[in-house]
Amino acid sequence: MLQHNKEITDDDIRGVESIFFRKEDSSLDENNEDSFFDENNERINFIKCIDKSLHLQACPGSGKTTALLAKLYLLSKKMPFENNRGICVLTHTNVAIDIIKNRLGNKADKLFKYPNFFGTIQSFVDRYLSIPFYIKLFGYKPKFIDNEFFHNRLSNFNNRLSIRNLSSNKWLQNNKGQHSTVFEFLMEEVKILFQNGNLEIDFDKFKNTGTPTFNKINNVFKTIWRDGYLRFNDAFFIAKFYLNEYPNLKNIFSSRFKYVFIDEAQDTSAIQKEIIEKLFDEKVIIQWIGDINQAIMNDIFSEPAWKPEKDCRYDYLELTNSKRVSQPIADVIKTVAVSPYNTLIGIQEIEINPKIILFDDKNIDKVLPTFANLLVSTKVSIQGQEKSIWDISKLTGNPIKAVGWVGKEKDNGLSIVSYFKDFYNVPSTRRKQYFPNLFTMYEMSKKSTPKEFKDRIINCILEALYISKITYKNKYYTKTSINEYIRTKNEDLLKKLNESIVKFYGAKKDFDTFSNFVINLLVDELGFIMNKDSKEYLSKKELKEVKEEQANNNNIYKQNINGEEISFEVATVHSVKGETHTATLYLDTKFNYNSINYFINELMGFNVQCTDENKKKGLRIAHVAFSRPTYLLCIACHKEDYNRHNTIFFTRYDIIYLSNS
Repeated sequence: MLQHNKEITDDDIRGVESIFFRKEDSSLDENNEDSFFDENNERINFIKCIDKSLHLQACPGSGKTTALLAKLYLLSKKMPFENNRGICVLTHTNVAIDIIKNRLGNKADKLFKYPNFFGTIQSFVDRYLSIPFYIKLFGYKPKFIDNEFFHNRLSNFNNRLSIRNLSSNKWLQNNKGQHSTVFEFLMEEVKILFQNGNLEIDFDKFKNTGTPTFNKINNVFKTIWRDGYLRFNDAFFIAKFYLNEYPNLKNIFSSRFKYVFIDEAQDTSAIQKEIIEKLFDEKVIIQWIGDINQAIMNDIFSEPAWKPEKDCRYDYLELTNSKRVSQPIADVIKTVAVSPYNTLIGIQEIEINPKIILFDDKNIDKVLPTFANLLVSTKVSIQGQEKSIWDISKLTGNPIKAVGWVGKEKDNGLSIVSYFKDFYNVPSTRRKQYFPNLFTMYEMSKKSTPKEFKDRIINCILEALYISKITYKNKYYTKTSINEYIRTKNEDLLKKLNESIVKFYGAKKDFDTFSNFVINLLVDELGFIMNKDSKEYLSKKELKEVKEEQANNNNIYKQNINGEEISFEVATVHSVKGETHTATLYLDTKFNYNSINYFINELMGFNVQCTDENKKKGLRIAHVAFSRPTYLLCIACHKEDYNRHNTIFFTRYDIIYLSNS
């Protein structure tokens, strides 16, 4: 029996290949693989390594998730381990957890039961560290661990401390830097300290801690913390304080877990990494799995902390054979990387050159139509039949997308809006959703997080305003403009809306009460003239089916070519991380400079030493975007940026010049 072996053998791995390479399940086998074994056996080496801590640096599309699942499955067959120790699997999103659970199914039920843990780093830290220590401090559990709810509490704080005065504070205005508002600045820069048994603020940028402004900020944050509101990072710092106060916790957790696996390790922040390394001693085998070149965080101010290097504790392994990208695309991302690859193997059978679409200010509107035409005109031979990229996307189910770094419209620079005027930018962590009516949203959101619930309410309000053709400054309302409009009418209404959402989320009141509140707010308080259809959208108790394509982002470009509608989503790079596309168009945008300038030397095949932080961000953004497609990669570049360089080095690309005619 497997559980009596201390090693994972070749026969063990062959025995599970039928589970993880099922021909009828294309999601598990997107490139018709049937074995973990190949010329280099890199995945085999990873699956077999169960006796030491390691870093696994895995290239895009390397099959690392499938290899990790096989390893977990084989380890589950060896349980129970000595002293009934378990396996801890940590990742960064609930989506990733759901994918892993769905792919394992009931084949490894014991992995989801004590003494094992399967979940996000946030949920693990909240459950075992942050909440227990918060209870020790205050005697009750926190109400919410959520940035959105904390931000609302901060921006709407209204008592003798007069938080509103901070929004016009001269020092805060002068020092908020890249942050759009004072409150965003405070949310990002004010950290949490534990001193003399109390939570205090840590505000490095504020040197004089004895001023009225500092004391006001300190009192406001302390009050919000005491009222039960924590930011996500507050929870991590509270966990750190707990570990500092009770260092024996390391012994407890090290006794419980034999293995710790951190998936998508490149998304790990410094505080998360510090907690993991403080929580487990060297008896625990810790394996970090990720791709340092795809370390793009969900905000522009954070930096990844994971450094996959061999040292006295960790071994180092690589996966350099991509099952996703073609060899021509692999040749591009090999150098467009913070940590370039010596070797990167792609799919040899696909030989489509990447395209560079050159535009200027007068013809930028032709970029998306040109890409759409390429989807139809670019052909590939599959099993003796010639098919277009568009046809392949329909057959495989892998989408086609146009993506850019910066979604927010700029007055003096490129953004996604420059190419697609109707682009609606939403956070990558929570895509805009469409619901056929408010009742359907309400019923579908009973297990949602507070932030999800709030976002969905706002989206339904926006949809109701759209139905009545109500606009603001000649544009349909967005999340930003509805907040701006409410503030101009009566800032107390914004506070009332946010507080009411919190109450409805916590109390789960009946739908009629909830619906009446939304309609009264829009009609009576804000003075919107809603038509019958809008009111019915907000009040009718009819549960409707929501298809996946309806619930997802509606930033869809459409074009009729030869009588067929060609369509694809326009999105941010952050929002498509982890996806596999048939084709991807990278839309150059401005982040201090047009982003192409951060990696144009690497596009030409040169490895340039990278020390500038913005260049590192640009390389990671490009690496994520360029590694999405299997067949066709297109890059939209301004002619001025292209012409500043020696074009003889762009021989690996097909260059498409857009005309002004």
